[in-house]
Amino acid sequence: MDTMQVITTRKTCRSFTDEPVTKEQIQTILEAANASPIAMHDFEAVQISVISDRKAIDAIDALAGANGGRMGTGPTYRAPVLILVSGSEDGMERGTNYCNAGCIIENMQLAATELGLGSGYVLGVIKSLQQHPEMFAALGVDEGFVPVSAMTLGHPADPDLLAEPREATTANIITHFI
Repeated sequence: MDTMQVITTRKTCRSFTDEPVTKEQIQTILEAANASPIAMHDFEAVQISVISDRKAIDAIDALAGANGGRMGTGPTYRAPVLILVSGSEDGMERGTNYCNAGCIIENMQLAATELGLGSGYVLGVIKSLQQHPEMFAALGVDEGFVPVSAMTLGHPADPDLLAEPREATTANIITHFI
């Protein structure tokens, strides 16, 4: 796919099959993450946790409660993989963690689309997870880091989800030219 086709084809997936994501697919997605623009090139201020343990993902879903997702599946939509992006504690004050996470997750989602995988940006679990730092170490979040965003990943239950690109337009977002 060319760049615009990947961009217009990427859609949020909220229903996944149980088919596992391969190590090679995850490697490609992590390469896309590492190609992301990071504030001041401070790559040491960012960490990624690839979580494929069902019990760990279910525990994260359980924390979310009122921040849960649609369709009765919890905020991770029973995805086989959850990728957690964490940032350094000092980046929380500056706000760079959320900027970095947005760039990283979009790059990973575009790579997932190119591979025919479904993905979704899930923020609902983060507020709940941030209130439970006792879970950080078990999720691969080092001391001095805080989870700031997450992404689901897996094979879409609807094989047509990524079949049709959206129309590329400049009409969706109000734009002012000065």
